[in-house]
Amino acid sequence: MRILYPLFIVFMIAIAVSCDLRSGIAKQNMEKYVSTPTPPISPTPTPEAVDPADIVSVDTSVQGDMISINGYELNQTKDCTKFNRLMINGDDNVVTIKGVCRQIMINGDRNKVTADAATEFVLNGSENIVRYSRFPNGNRPTVIENRPGNVIEKAAAEAMTTNQKQYKIVK
Repeated sequence: MRILYPLFIVFMIAIAVSCDLRSGIAKQNMEKYVSTPTPPISPTPTPEAVDPADIVSVDTSVQGDMISINGYELNQTKDCTKFNRLMINGDDNVVTIKGVCRQIMINGDRNKVTADAATEFVLNGSENIVRYSRFPNGNRPTVIENRPGNVIEKAAAEAMTTNQKQYKIVK
């Protein structure tokens, strides 16, 4: 019995020491100070260099009027002569834009746009195809895509005029 009594005492002390006596609130407050592992920093991908032949110089201080194209299944050509903003409202349009635009905004679906250059593309629809050939002042365009499923791509300048003929409106 003498041996069991000290073993029992040691066992009870071990159980008491291993119990967490803090309340849930105290435990949550302590967890704030426990550091979490930080994710490793991945290197920023370097963008491809812009070909000097694809750079077009534009005076960004000039701002022309807003150009609008409204309708469905239209086939139009517009000119951005004064760093204009251009808005396309409708579906299934085929639009060719000559010159450098400040912004090209597409509000609709399944539009096919071929642009010379723009500083910003805003797409508020889906299944739109936008092709551009040059970079204004050597900067890549900003793309704001509010709905998924659009294609925005850089095309060769000489291919821009021949590719426009391949667009067909299919019902």
